[in-house]
Amino acid sequence: MKLKLSAAMVTLALLSACGGGGDTGLVGENTTPIENVPESDRDGGTSTPVITSILDEDRTRPTSGFIASDSYELKSNGAAPYSDIGDPPQRVYSDRVAAWPYLYYGNFMVSNNPWNASAAVSPMWYQEISLYDTGAGYGVKFDWDWGAIGGNQYNTKSYPEVIYGTKSANERSGTYQETGLPVEISQAPVFTIDYDYSYEARESTAAPGTPSEFNVAIESFYHDTCDVKRTGSADDNTVFETMVWLRIGQNKPSGDAPRGTVATSDGRIWDIYTKVNSNKNYIAFVAQQEEQTGTVMYSELLDHGQDFAVEYGIYPLQDSHCLANILMGTEIWYGAGSFNLNQFTVNRTY
Repeated sequence: MKLKLSAAMVTLALLSACGGGGDTGLVGENTTPIENVPESDRDGGTSTPVITSILDEDRTRPTSGFIASDSYELKSNGAAPYSDIGDPPQRVYSDRVAAWPYLYYGNFMVSNNPWNASAAVSPMWYQEISLYDTGAGYGVKFDWDWGAIGGNQYNTKSYPEVIYGTKSANERSGTYQETGLPVEISQAPVFTIDYDYSYEARESTAAPGTPSEFNVAIESFYHDTCDVKRTGSADDNTVFETMVWLRIGQNKPSGDAPRGTVATSDGRIWDIYTKVNSNKNYIAFVAQQEEQTGTVMYSELLDHGQDFAVEYGIYPLQDSHCLANILMGTEIWYGAGSFNLNQFTVNRTY
């Protein structure tokens, strides 16, 4: 019999993650959705439309074929005077802890997502997002200085991210027809991800002498239905989080040793981490060797976590559960740095 956790239990489990573990900040936690901001502070901006029910849209599954995401079209964020490309960059800092108004291009949405900014110990901290033309579409840049380590080196401050699919009612990069997400596991295509990134670690100006600690990670959240509710309240229906770490520093997904390894069909080897003592709703695959340019056989990793849930002691997903999104970003613990995502292509094969 498959275990079914209540929404409250799942929310509690996700919030209990520590030592790394993804964007566990829920919408509204240390962020300010634009619809909650006084009109006088919006500077003419408009909010992303709130989805009443994602299930009301056209959810006809393609019968066959290969579909690659689009990164060419620059879209308006509808929030003047904030630039659509982030020039100047959208900045969050101690006096403006808000993810909105986001940046949009192709099938993607970019968020500052300072979900745990309250853990910052340096008042001079900041974080910025912007877009740039690569000549083959748009790329994404993050730049940050979170300052000192503070009392807990595992205290994630933020996860600036590129969103593909639906993260919440306010954070959606496209419809089902545009992204193939959210989708029931039984109806999901085969996902692969092509990427190219670079980064620079810098000494912190906010806290001189502090090194930089961050990862590079892709992650996805599952919900118990495709009517995605990510609210941090009783109706939140998040059930599971899968992470794929491409870069690892001092911090790891958990304090435990890897539970094992898995090789994908391209020969790449991944260490497997879980948090069965604190959070059964989580699994992470960590690349044994960093490749800053490459392909992730994403569905193979997602399927492995699902197929071996009992062996790993984690929450067993059901075919009726829903894969809502594919997110790409950097978990930042402390220090300063920058990250350039030169390519991020989500491929679907039906």
